Amino acid sequence: MGWTSKDDLNNQIRNNGKFDNIFYNKTLSSAGTAGHWTLLSGHPGTPAAATFAGADLTYVATDDPWSEGSPYHGGAVTPATKHVLSAGAAIVAAAGAPWFLQAIDLVGYVPLSGTNVSTTGVKTVTMTALGGAARYPNGEGLRMFVAADTALGINAPTCIVNYLDTGGAAGATTTFTSTASLGIGQLLNSGTAANKYNPFLPLAADDTGVSDIVSLTWAGTAHASGTVVIGLCKPLFTIPVPATGLYTKLDFLNAFPSLPRIRDGANIQFLMFQTGATTSAGTVMVDLDYGYGG
Repeated sequence: MGWTSKDDLNNQIRNNGKFDNIFYNKTLSSAGTAGHWTLLSGHPGTPAAATFAGADLTYVATDDPWSEGSPYHGGAVTPATKHVLSAGAAIVAAAGAPWFLQAIDLVGYVPLSGTNVSTTGVKTVTMTALGGAARYPNGEGLRMFVAADTALGINAPTCIVNYLDTGGAAGATTTFTSTASLGIGQLLNSGTAANKYNPFLPLAADDTGVSDIVSLTWAGTAHASGTVVIGLCKPLFTIPVPATGLYTKLDFLNAFPSLPRIRDGANIQFLMFQTGATTSAGTVMVDLDYGYGG
């Protein structure tokens, strides 16, 4: 449960201490690409840069004590529910504005490297389908993206991702055209050209989530080098940042829809959209306040 009233919220915060905040800070280690989204997890800062370790083509589940870096948000609070009360962000860079920051709960990922990136064909993923006990039961509400873990080489292959829906039935084979030479964290499926999706891969008609990532296929050609991750996540909220150095604050208590939920075990990360090519060494700063009742 959350709160029964604003008086209850004030009591839980002021008298019971059921409140805290998160600070997230990243310095971009490579320049962005105009019109693309970037997963910030692999850039240095707080939390430290993630490397997305794990066996190739094997799903790795993540949560709030993820060893590669996840902001701490107070641990499990069940049967209470935890919610975002407010969030703010600023980006300082010589180019790239305006930006959007999309908060996500990164539920897990699949790493690909070596010949699984540089050769064509079907790359079959090893993953146990998410069930009713998952953070998002049966993958309800989850979306996928494909990101460069390290800088990609030349070529722009056709990429096909296959998944199972929340009922375990075969989902659509989502197809997009990748982009050559993307930098760290940049989403292969994003951009302004044809056959691009921003920032998440579309689901088949009537599908409401992803319970299992089945495979990724490179068709026509493959990237010459680099490493890639298929991300599985739950979108949480978006913060617009209209200009460099301008801090934008959102009120989720009084706005509607309000109070985005932070589930027990959530691994909060951020995707950044850049209208222009955001300069290397740009700084991204996010803070959010959360509370819980019960």
